[in-house]
Amino acid sequence: MPSPIPENPDAPRAAPPSARRTGRRVATGVFWAITVAVAVASAVQVSQQVLFNPCPGGLSCAGNPPAASFKTCRDGLLALHAAVERARLAAAGTDGEDAALARFRAALTPEWGHRDDVADACRGGAEDEGALDAIERLRYAEEHAVRREAGELAPLRRRVEAIVDRELSRPGTKAPALGSSTHPNPP
Repeated sequence: MPSPIPENPDAPRAAPPSARRTGRRVATGVFWAITVAVAVASAVQVSQQVLFNPCPGGLSCAGNPPAASFKTCRDGLLALHAAVERARLAAAGTDGEDAALARFRAALTPEWGHRDDVADACRGGAEDEGALDAIERLRYAEEHAVRREAGELAPLRRRVEAIVDRELSRPGTKAPALGSSTHPNPP
């Protein structure tokens, strides 16, 4: 009969089955407690935004005009149109598409945060609803134009700015005549 293997006094001993079972239960309990805490915290935040946010579109109320500032459908339409014009002008720049879009969208506030209020005020009048639709399509087209311009025109704008800064803004240099072209056959 083989002799038993002598135990190494330095070797770690296996935990008794009850201690192992208790450790698993504690680890499982901690895991589920964290999982439930994350789920409850998320549900609370979503519920607050959906049910208790008094501002439309999830916007902060700070700086937004109250919905009552658009007393009529016409006032709301004019405000939305003015915001699109302001946003178009704000988007111009040489710093790329992302920055241009950010400026465009920022300039649409606070009026476009109340778009649904304007739509409610305009509901029922075919002419007013058509005007709102046209303004919304203009906003969409302007935003796409900002993307295109930022992608295509920003590099050209930067190049021209560099030329102006480097060559044309120095005293004593002769500026090229406006309207002249370096191309032999202008288009």
